[in-house]
Amino acid sequence: MTSFAALALLLFGVLIARLWFLQVIGGGEYQERAEANRLRTVITEAPRGAITDRNGKALVTSREVLNLVAEPQQVGGARSTAALRRLSVALDHPPGFFAAKVRKAQEARPFEPVVLEEETGPELQAYVEERASQLPGISLRAAYVRDYPQGSTAAHLLGYTGPIPAEQAEQYADRGYVGNETVGRAGIEAQYEQYLRGIDGREQVEVDARGEVVGRGVLSRAPAQPGETLRLSIDLKVQKALEAALREEVRGSGVSTGAAGVALDPRTGAVLALASYPTFDPDVFQSGTPREVRRVLTAAGRPLLDRAIAGEYPAASTFKAITAAAALESGLYTPGESINSPGSVTLYKTLFRGFNNLDHGIINLVTALEVSSDTFFYELADRSFRRQGWPFQDWSRKFGLGRPTGLDLTEGESAGLVPDLAYKRRTCDRATDPINCSWRPGDSVNMSIGQGNVLVTPIQMAVAYAAIANGGTIVTPTLGRAVVDQDGRVLRDLVSARASRPLGLKKENADIIRQGLRRAANGNGGTATPVFGALPRSAQVAGKTGTAENPSGIDHAWYVGYAPADAPEIVVAVVVERGGQGANAAAPAVCRAMSAYLGFGAARCGTGAKAN
Repeated sequence: MTSFAALALLLFGVLIARLWFLQVIGGGEYQERAEANRLRTVITEAPRGAITDRNGKALVTSREVLNLVAEPQQVGGARSTAALRRLSVALDHPPGFFAAKVRKAQEARPFEPVVLEEETGPELQAYVEERASQLPGISLRAAYVRDYPQGSTAAHLLGYTGPIPAEQAEQYADRGYVGNETVGRAGIEAQYEQYLRGIDGREQVEVDARGEVVGRGVLSRAPAQPGETLRLSIDLKVQKALEAALREEVRGSGVSTGAAGVALDPRTGAVLALASYPTFDPDVFQSGTPREVRRVLTAAGRPLLDRAIAGEYPAASTFKAITAAAALESGLYTPGESINSPGSVTLYKTLFRGFNNLDHGIINLVTALEVSSDTFFYELADRSFRRQGWPFQDWSRKFGLGRPTGLDLTEGESAGLVPDLAYKRRTCDRATDPINCSWRPGDSVNMSIGQGNVLVTPIQMAVAYAAIANGGTIVTPTLGRAVVDQDGRVLRDLVSARASRPLGLKKENADIIRQGLRRAANGNGGTATPVFGALPRSAQVAGKTGTAENPSGIDHAWYVGYAPADAPEIVVAVVVERGGQGANAAAPAVCRAMSAYLGFGAARCGTGAKAN
């Protein structure tokens, strides 16, 4: 009995000590745990800010939906497992579908709600509400998705949203993101993420062991703050007109693979329209199935490629305005000088043909631009080569070619190519073709008419012609116009701080080029007169056609122009892949975009007939 009594006394002492430890030493910790279980923080998602055109017309908004979610701390028991099985079967999934989804999510983020089904419909909502007591830890929760009231309009420039990429998680964490947010992944959505993102709300509520709100209910609340509204410089009318024109030119040709266009305000650089075809529905990255997303990613027409800023093409005869500027400023050509322009010329024992071997006789620079004489510019190229200078390259770079324009998009803009001796040496094969490692006469001849190795993007050509139109200033193209509040008051101006620089083109030389471009769209011999010749004087166009040689097949069609010619308000650049001659494919598309902005009837635009 003595030993038994001692043992009992020992056990009793241990029990007393343990109780003392739990109540005195560990009491505070357990009280904190109990308090934590009693209180729950509920995150209220904030809607992203809207995106509008320059006139406040909605391009992207946020729409509230109800998602089916599971609280990871409440779905671990047998009852919850059975509920997840019933839900899986009810929604035509395998029985273990939702349970597996919860397990996978818990491994990555053990304390965050798991979205079982997004954008639930009325039937599922009724099912959950009627069986709330049978679905512990499972509920409907408000969330927001992007809505596109204009469909696929402006898809390339708007971009799309999605979860934070795993490889960028640390960067977002440094900016205050938790990691489960939806963020801008491309286009304007990504570029202006700092303004469009909202601030999530938080509620602290008192709950019982089953997670149901009890007692005092909501103890504290910090409401969600929606993202700010972003107003773009885009004019929705011009955007739609340009997109429709590109689509019709591509589909109507039967052989074209795509097209792109850019409309700018040459005075400020504000982008009025930015279009690429084929296009895509941005909603596919939000609501589309994996199969639908893959279809967009792998489509033969490359709909995700923004040809307006990333498509690189020979500039063709649109480049002649830059050649003209280089010749005037470097002294290769004297204003008023006349040069013979036969159908072909022989330089350095090589025959160089003009377009269709047309003989234009003895003409000056203004007429050479009007009729788009190739051999006239071959003569300028010969003079440049003989002087051993680089005026074509120098002035190409002054006009902004060979580098991105600085458009306010996060990524994707191509630099194009201004070929020079360094490029030739960098890309030649000294072992098999050492001659091609030097700059040869033919390189200058080809460059003078925008062929050879010259590569440009539509937005670069729009910026270059904007400088001609505005009197000599290189502007930075800008999509974002302002951040505004709900009443439309400007909170932040996004245009005025954009950089600009003087081109350095003398006024008298600029006037000669503008005169030639005006006659190219309105003169008796103008290559684009059949398209623009019937427009009202108040909307008269000045510009240049281009027919870019395409080694893989049919030529690409170009047109770049501005209007009104006397006081330019809009410049438009269009390229139609495999569209043939510029006057027949690109120029009509430019005219339709201008009609939407300047207000003349699109029926006054001709269909084209002349040459390059």
